[in-house]
Amino acid sequence: MSSTPPEGPEDQPSYPPSYGQQPPPQPQQPPPAYEQGYPPAGGHPYGQAFPGRGDPRQEAPPSKAMAITSLVLSLLFCVPFLAAIVSIVLGVVVLGRSRDGRDHGRGMAIAGIVISTLVLLATVALLVVAVVVGISSLKDVNDLQRGDCISADNLTDGDAEGFGQITVGSCTDEHDAEVVAVKTLDAEEAERYASASTTEICQSLVLDDPELLELVAPGIELLTITNSAEPAAGDKVACILFNADGSPLDEPLLD
Repeated sequence: MSSTPPEGPEDQPSYPPSYGQQPPPQPQQPPPAYEQGYPPAGGHPYGQAFPGRGDPRQEAPPSKAMAITSLVLSLLFCVPFLAAIVSIVLGVVVLGRSRDGRDHGRGMAIAGIVISTLVLLATVALLVVAVVVGISSLKDVNDLQRGDCISADNLTDGDAEGFGQITVGSCTDEHDAEVVAVKTLDAEEAERYASASTTEICQSLVLDDPELLELVAPGIELLTITNSAEPAAGDKVACILFNADGSPLDEPLLD
């Protein structure tokens, strides 16, 4: 009895492939839902940004130029007042911008404000000192004392009707004249002052003082000055010596 061996894969009939038959359609996925409005922050409205270009909407790093300018201006001591004011203004602006949490140069701005404030205070203090010193150096004849070295416009000009404000300075600096004697007028002296020679009072004072007499040498002249052409009792006259050629003195005449 013979048996038929089982058919192997090679013995199974082969069918030609079918052409034109489409695979069964797959169910379509619904398109992703996007919320209406602008794309989410950080995304690009037109897809991915070009390589190497970066996101054009990305904020630039904060500039510290204003803070640096504030600090530099605070150090310009050649123009302290104006530079300090501008520095403080820029520093305040930088501090206001720093509220966004980014570093705009807050430390430099604070340093600029502090330095500028100190410069302003120092400038004001120097101005006050200069004014006080300047006022204290201004004198009138009634304030003059023996040994004062003085200067004034037209002080030694014999043709001038008067002279300007008197300033007292160091006798080692250039000055117009030196006070060698002062005298307070009584009522009688004040009354006859206008009619007498303006040098009469000082001449008598010089003749009575050998030291002063030695100072009145050739090239040195004596002059009497007062606050008014018609002084009153109690006013002072000052006797001054000066160079006859109008050149300034640069050393004290009195010891």
